[in-house]
Amino acid sequence: MVLEIYSPNVKISEKTLDLIKRKLLLLSRLKEKISRAEIFLQEESLLPKHNKVCKIRLEIFGNTLFVEKKSTSFQAAAISALKTLKRRLKEKSKLKGDTGDEVTSTVKV
Repeated sequence: MVLEIYSPNVKISEKTLDLIKRKLLLLSRLKEKISRAEIFLQEESLLPKHNKVCKIRLEIFGNTLFVEKKSTSFQAAAISALKTLKRRLKEKSKLKGDTGDEVTSTVKV
């Protein structure tokens, strides 16, 4: 898995970066094969309190998942985004195993 973290004009603590890396590695151990993860950490000046934004884009073979979360800190926004991605990956793996509706017929062959 390729992991890229972008934080233009923002200083992110090593503790927050390590937390994000660790949580993403745990996500990659799910059934889905994650080929690339891009994390964008930025500040918005529009909101006075919840101005820290974490955007995560996961490229899974054949799919892309994107989540954007805002909070008062980068760490809280990242944790929220990663929880959402984990839930979506679990839903996706359940749908993948679903065989769909059963086909029945009343016509004798």
